[in-house]
Amino acid sequence: MATWATDKKIHLNITNPLDSDVLVLSNAANFGYWLKRAKQPVILDLVDGYLGENPSFLRDLLRNIVRTIRGTSNLYWITYTRHLRNASKLAQAVIVASPEQERLLKPFNKNVHVILDDHSEIETAKLLAVNQKLSMVNPTDTPHIFWEGFGFTLKHFRFISKELDSFLNATGRGMYLVTVKDFPRWGGYIGKVQTAKLIKKFFPLSWESIEIIPWSLENLAIYAEKSEFGIIPIDPADSFARLKSENKLLSMWHLGLPVIFSDTPSYVRVATAANVESSIVKSDSWRDSLKWIASASSERALMKHAGTAYVHSVHTRETLVAKWDAVLLAGKSL
Repeated sequence: MATWATDKKIHLNITNPLDSDVLVLSNAANFGYWLKRAKQPVILDLVDGYLGENPSFLRDLLRNIVRTIRGTSNLYWITYTRHLRNASKLAQAVIVASPEQERLLKPFNKNVHVILDDHSEIETAKLLAVNQKLSMVNPTDTPHIFWEGFGFTLKHFRFISKELDSFLNATGRGMYLVTVKDFPRWGGYIGKVQTAKLIKKFFPLSWESIEIIPWSLENLAIYAEKSEFGIIPIDPADSFARLKSENKLLSMWHLGLPVIFSDTPSYVRVATAANVESSIVKSDSWRDSLKWIASASSERALMKHAGTAYVHSVHTRETLVAKWDAVLLAGKSL
């Protein structure tokens, strides 16, 4: 929404949101609290597929307790799923990040819209990287794999760790992980996990060839430029992660990388649309896919071109602004 506001030169009221014409709530908000007080139309901006996860009662309860402590839910709801369902029913509209998530929300709200993140800031970072002539990275002849993400998503390396560890060790390749040096163990703020220790555990043979790079837009652009290809593994047992949208894939395509990725519903849909089905990796095929993409330089070039063409034709800033226009203009009349 910030992109829309910037484009329209509109000030977002974050000081007194109840004075706004339309109230837009993200996952960082306590939906029940604001819905109870709002006199204007309310739009939920949901980026994750919680309502399709079907967690155990205990997990759902604990999730709600943690969010209550953080101020984004209330024990009244008992489970976080119950809170989300109620909010989705009461809101005048819901924004989601993928058609898969849209189908999950339709039973609770008929006015659901799919709007993805804006990745235009990556293009700006790429220009900065070019202007700096990649001076932040020491020259190397060693091919590198690229991955970026939040610390808690490093867990998705676990199910391919043996195959990837052997691949890196056997081929002498390195890997750039653009992420954080440590992250919370539970609930987004409880405990601490050291990224370096986790990498040593996952990759006992090759950890010395893996570099942990501080996350920043500039580092995304710089280290993507220095990489041979990107990877996005998603643990097939993680139902919540498999409901994620294609945002991470689109960001890597914006960075100009050929990418191989797990066969989640959103990734398969986008790969088919972009005509890069060869990039899809089934959970038991990572060993073969890594060997294939490492040796197929011409295929990598085609994948890079197709991905870049897709994001520049389908996911433009103008498209994003137009989608928010439609939702917010409709919201004022709801």
